[in-house]
Amino acid sequence: MTSTRSEPAVPRAPPDAACPRAAFDAALAEHRDELLEYLGRRLRDPETAADLAQETLSRMMKYRDSPDIADRRLMLFRIANNLVTEYHRTRQRHHAGSHFSLDETGPLRESAPPVEAIVDARIALDTLLKRTITALPPKCRLAFMLSRFDGLSYPQIAERMGISVKMVEKHITKALLACRAAVGDRDY
Repeated sequence: MTSTRSEPAVPRAPPDAACPRAAFDAALAEHRDELLEYLGRRLRDPETAADLAQETLSRMMKYRDSPDIADRRLMLFRIANNLVTEYHRTRQRHHAGSHFSLDETGPLRESAPPVEAIVDARIALDTLLKRTITALPPKCRLAFMLSRFDGLSYPQIAERMGISVKMVEKHITKALLACRAAVGDRDY
């Protein structure tokens, strides 16, 4: 006994309705790598580029059944460009809250000394070099210059000059007192 029972008909989409979806999906797959490269260049952060590429593809899905899209690639990159702009604006807003007004911070301090102090120090050095040090006795001047300009230790100066370390100390003390008297008591 054979019955001619027919199976219920499964509703199928018309062939032209399935084709645009397939073409749409193929277009997205075709441009995905190019989209990732574009976003990678614009953002210089591969993770953010991948996130925005995913968001771009997600937003493109809204237009999957839209038959009037002339250029899917152009639309894909327009969405991506808008997302990059939105990303930068959001980052700017987040950073704007961490800035302080200059009115709230008070005056800024300078690390460099004022010009007057620099000029005063140069005059003092000029006085020391041209007048005070040249006016010192020869052995006192030599001991001072070996110590301060050549960086020798007191025993090295004593050996070079053929005098005792105690005498070197006396010469340098005398030179320092003369320098202090010439320029005053300053903190340089």
